[in-house]
Amino acid sequence: MKSLVIQLKKGGLGDHLFFSHLPRIAKETGAYDKVFISNQSECRHPDTIELIWKLNPWLDGFTDQGGEYHFPENVNESENLLDAIMLAYGLEDGLRFHEPEIYYAPKLLSNLEGAVVYDPNYISFTGKLRTGKKIESWFMKENIQVNYQMVHLKNRALTIKSAEKEMATSNLFELCDLMYSCKRMYCLTTGTATLAAALGKSVTVFYGTGHDQLYRHSKLHQYENLGTDYTIKNELFYYFTLFLQKLIPIGKR
Repeated sequence: MKSLVIQLKKGGLGDHLFFSHLPRIAKETGAYDKVFISNQSECRHPDTIELIWKLNPWLDGFTDQGGEYHFPENVNESENLLDAIMLAYGLEDGLRFHEPEIYYAPKLLSNLEGAVVYDPNYISFTGKLRTGKKIESWFMKENIQVNYQMVHLKNRALTIKSAEKEMATSNLFELCDLMYSCKRMYCLTTGTATLAAALGKSVTVFYGTGHDQLYRHSKLHQYENLGTDYTIKNELFYYFTLFLQKLIPIGKR
């Protein structure tokens, strides 16, 4: 019996979703008999484990054993990040431009069927955008009225002022229901966009100058480059931060 143990070394929602197709491919191709997630994996929120891994029928469970972690820094034009991760694990199903996978059946919320929703929250770098002004301008130019803006969480957010109402979800399952139900969804290049891809939901994704194309991975989505609103001071702080990250370990992610 040949087993694959995957150990995630980045803990975000998107970081886990990038690997969500591996158990199925490992089993379907016959490369492995069993697939496990290492309990040593990084994870920012327990909902991530519940949604992505505990509901995955191709996963055989969890183990205290350490596992493999492969994350390519570059991809070529004929593949996306999920393909490159698959290949880095020595797997090959002959397909390209994989989408992340979840096995939760979202509920239809009738009150959101015609709603336009914007999620301003992000953690990882989404490009050189420091406020929501360019996003607000984009909505105005496209004549789009945002009905609901997701509440600003404890992390960073590029909020807009023109949204009619705020909305919150208490867990990732409710966020899936919201995305599945709403008419249109807008967000940044974060776990929200990657989760939408796993649901098969096409969304518009904003990013700014300097964002790594590696993370614009889904063919379902429309990606909008809004440039930058950085001042000289912001630019200096940005490059100083990059310098510090090379000198000082940034810890768990």
